[in-house]
Amino acid sequence: MVGADLAHPAPDRPELGHPVLDMHVHTLVPHTWTAGAQDYVREANPEAYADSASFADPAHLWGVLAAEGIDHAVVLAEEAPASSGMVTSEFMQDYCADMPTLHPFASLNPTLDDDLVGRLDALLARGRVAGLKFLPPYQYVYPNDPCLYPLYERAEALRLPCTFHTGLSRIPGTRLKYADPLLLDDVAVDFPDLPILLAHAGRGVWYDAAAMLATLHKNVYLELSGLPPRNLPRYFPQLERLVGKMIFGSDFPGLPSISENIAALREVLGEDGARAVLWENGARLLGLKE
Repeated sequence: MVGADLAHPAPDRPELGHPVLDMHVHTLVPHTWTAGAQDYVREANPEAYADSASFADPAHLWGVLAAEGIDHAVVLAEEAPASSGMVTSEFMQDYCADMPTLHPFASLNPTLDDDLVGRLDALLARGRVAGLKFLPPYQYVYPNDPCLYPLYERAEALRLPCTFHTGLSRIPGTRLKYADPLLLDDVAVDFPDLPILLAHAGRGVWYDAAAMLATLHKNVYLELSGLPPRNLPRYFPQLERLVGKMIFGSDFPGLPSISENIAALREVLGEDGARAVLWENGARLLGLKE
């Protein structure tokens, strides 16, 4: 651990009995976000937004996450200048470089890059890439567009987890037609060994479709960022059957308290279910050890 980590140690939680992995965290660095994205954070988490300058230091983000009960976190690049901003993959690699508890996901945008596979290989040569983040409704590209297939093939060979935004977004400029999780049925069929995470699990529109895909395909998971845990039984009536395919994400800084979501998830799922969702399912995809 770097020295800054020692100033913000992960909390001792003997009652939990396992680590916690947050699979969906954003860097709150205002110059990388559009005005609309900043307005969203200002409303959703005014305390974090008021402290936004401090998040340029990754040790500060780690300190905040550790204080909320997080042991590992996926931090997402976001190359979507038409809507949310331009948090480049290189920025994210550098941001996480000295933080072993922060795992960078790259963002590749076919409207910006002609050679997606070449870009991924360059990133891999440059530093850590723990997975990929796709933002179809932010980048205006259907996730089953053939232009993405060579990249999926490369990611599948590397077993890189791929997170896709699905469902509603409050960021101005996003286009819902690209956010239907059923568009990923093609991808799941054509790349059966590619780990596919449905971020927000079809939020607000397609919970049933997202659950069906996770049930049908062994490589599809429901990533729960942005969903109030106490509403999960309503969103997913067959919740007990889906616990093995669910992965926790906070969507920080888009919520005021991660620790409250963790506590609520434990109440809703029980200790065994919470362990699977908060740690085991995601850690298996990232190759993390307890």
